[in-house]
Amino acid sequence: MVIDAHPLPPAPAAATEPSRPLRKPRASGFAIGVAGLALATALLTIWAIDSASESQYYAAIAVSMAQNPANFFFGAFDPAGTVTLDKIPGSFWVPALFVAALGYSTWTVVLPNALAAVATVVVVAFTGRRVVSPTAGLIAGAVAATTPILIAVSRSNQPETFFVLSLALVAWAASRALTQRSLGWLITTGLFIALAFQMYMLVAWAVWPALALAYLVTAQPIARRIWHIAVAGALSIATSLTWIVIVSLIPADSRPYIGSTLSNNPWEMVFGYNGLGRFSATAESSEYLSFSPPFSGDPSAVRLFTEQLASQIAWLLPAALFAAVALWMLRFSRPVTVFLGAWLVVFAAMFSAVDGMHQFYTAALAVPAALLVGLAFGVARRRGILWPQVSLIAMAGVTAVLISLWYPGYSTVVSVVQAAIGALAIVLLFAEHKRTGGSGWSVPRWITALVAAIALVLTPAVWSVVTIANPSDINPVAGGVSDMGGAGGPGGQGGPGEQNGVGPGGQGGGPGQGGAPAQGGAPGQGGNPPGQGSGPGAGQGPATSGQATGAASGSSTGRGGAASSDLVAWLQENQGDTDYLVATFGAQSAAGIILATDGGSVLPIGGFNGNDAVPTLDEFQALIADGSLRYVLGTGMAGQGASTPSGGTSTTSAQIRQWVEATCETVTDAPGVVYDCAP
Repeated sequence: MVIDAHPLPPAPAAATEPSRPLRKPRASGFAIGVAGLALATALLTIWAIDSASESQYYAAIAVSMAQNPANFFFGAFDPAGTVTLDKIPGSFWVPALFVAALGYSTWTVVLPNALAAVATVVVVAFTGRRVVSPTAGLIAGAVAATTPILIAVSRSNQPETFFVLSLALVAWAASRALTQRSLGWLITTGLFIALAFQMYMLVAWAVWPALALAYLVTAQPIARRIWHIAVAGALSIATSLTWIVIVSLIPADSRPYIGSTLSNNPWEMVFGYNGLGRFSATAESSEYLSFSPPFSGDPSAVRLFTEQLASQIAWLLPAALFAAVALWMLRFSRPVTVFLGAWLVVFAAMFSAVDGMHQFYTAALAVPAALLVGLAFGVARRRGILWPQVSLIAMAGVTAVLISLWYPGYSTVVSVVQAAIGALAIVLLFAEHKRTGGSGWSVPRWITALVAAIALVLTPAVWSVVTIANPSDINPVAGGVSDMGGAGGPGGQGGPGEQNGVGPGGQGGGPGQGGAPAQGGAPGQGGNPPGQGSGPGAGQGPATSGQATGAASGSSTGRGGAASSDLVAWLQENQGDTDYLVATFGAQSAAGIILATDGGSVLPIGGFNGNDAVPTLDEFQALIADGSLRYVLGTGMAGQGASTPSGGTSTTSAQIRQWVEATCETVTDAPGVVYDCAP
């Protein structure tokens, strides 16, 4: 018998062995890169957090929601559960849990937002990696991590950051739904949109047009595409409305009054006050008049590139728009390209048109913009195509320089340095392309990619770092831009308030003018509107009298008036057996006292803007008669809407004020204007 003694051929594993070194550096490099981005974002958002921007109004909500399950679910502003905040409380559930577990401090109400920003960057990076490559993921994560307005709002307790995190999860799930043509993943995407709705209401639904259009582009029968969109859309809308439906089914006398509504109705709060009230076409002619701050300028097609917004979000917007075109020309996944491009355009158009907008609303643009830039750069790099990489770097550098030239003081030197680094990156890219064809992995390629990343994000990164030294509790913005008037000519400066911050301020002045750069290299923004001062004790001229109120006047960002320790001590010493420590006109006025007393029961007459019909005059008089309430804080504590044209003397809070001033006695030994209404 003959036995074949020829040796066996090499095992298949041996043939693939040379490829292993190519994979390990990329895998480990991505892990190290994501860890670095997460650490950098954590430093930007957590460093010096004890001096970060804290809205007392929103902090008081977290403290009140931590008191009991009912307050937690409804989003009660005050510990007694009299009135809710003016939003669905989704963005406050996590901070309320932090307060419940750790007690109230700046840390416990701001740290959740900082952690949400870190999570956003990580999710964006993993989304870019899944769709294209580790390089795409790291570039996208870097763009998100250095979006100035995202960093600024994450250093506050404004509700924006959890909304942005929800949008990042939407992008992650949508990338799977669109590339796998999966109904399950499309439903998951819709559920994440519903989660975003709990955080920021109707804005979340603005993602759906882009998502539906993108899914229609997927390669499958048209009937199936339409069916999938209909099913996922219906489930998304139904889930979005869950909180509204539950609250509307609960009898009004068994829950808090729904804040900022005329009818104590959650549907009105979401679709009226936070819907129609955000657009000037209806706000000027309807009762849903939302507070319209001057922070973002007037609506226009170029609003995102104006002085108020350019340094906050516009650094990479032109590059992101170009990236969408480049991805299309590179024949990258059509559905993903359509989704991200349409998303960016829809949100940019919405923020250009909406009235009463703060700068930090635009943080929502960070996710689609970051992914577009990252994916375009990553696709071009993976395929060894030079022009998209060079174009993105050049466009980012030119945009940075132009913004600096248009608005002197916006990190001009840094933008020039960025342009120089961009030129170096382009030289390295050409040299790399000539040497290797622009593909594969090597240490020189890694260095080139790193230089290119710096060339994309240097100026916004520096702008984000400067934010740490310039906290703003009224209207969080990045860099050194002042929250209201900046270093430009201020609106009328209010006179000093009394010791407890409730005395009358000075007469409000005229509108401020943009001027010299504020601390941190930022130019001053335009000042306040006529009749509104800035800073502590700032005056604000009510329409009914022209008399400026004190520092406690509210704003739509929810800044409450600080309560002095003397006032709080006096109220606690004299509370006696009453259920309420004191009543104030407007929720902002009550916020400081709630925080100073670690959840003391304060009655916020008129809710957030002074227009809420809670309590009614009869209910207020009943509280006085049965001994539940005795003291009312007086002058300078009116809510924003207590005496504005939208409310006037017809509001419930105005009626109560008139009754208090006519019936109750002024306390002579109180550190401030306090009325004693004891029968």
